[in-house]
Amino acid sequence: MKRTYSYWLLAIGCWLVTMSCSAQTKDTTNTPHWCYPLPGAKVISPYGGRGRRGHSGTDLKTKPNDSIFAAFDGEVVFSGNHYGYGNLIRIKHPNGLETYYSHNSKNLVKVGNHVKSGQLIALTGRTGRATTEHLHFETRVKGKAVNSNKYFDHANHTIRLKAFKKTKEGYVIK
Repeated sequence: MKRTYSYWLLAIGCWLVTMSCSAQTKDTTNTPHWCYPLPGAKVISPYGGRGRRGHSGTDLKTKPNDSIFAAFDGEVVFSGNHYGYGNLIRIKHPNGLETYYSHNSKNLVKVGNHVKSGQLIALTGRTGRATTEHLHFETRVKGKAVNSNKYFDHANHTIRLKAFKKTKEGYVIK
């Protein structure tokens, strides 16, 4: 009984967050095309230099086991443990981006799954090379890491529309 009750509380909580995400991300056609991956997060380590080794993503901090959402519609091309990333999910999006979500305590999607923007895909964690629970969020174009600040305003949890071209299907990178 306790497990069922906990499941329903988690499901209701996820639904409320997803509805909130969808309400914030709807465009003029009333269709959600993007979602900030970790609502309520703050940047604890930006993209770029970090001593001798670079930092290929943006580290976003909230609380342990917080909900991580798919930024855009796409296909899961990797879901598993990958070296310093720990539990990693890679999603290839039709808009030209590939997003990485890592250090997850739990991956909730599998390779081949098609996800929608705002869909719950993982829970924040501390797997791999991580010193605290957080989301390491990466954006890649043609396999190369690109500063996610080009596409997302992390301070305001919004998308940078100038980096995209609006189409009927959603936003495509310029």
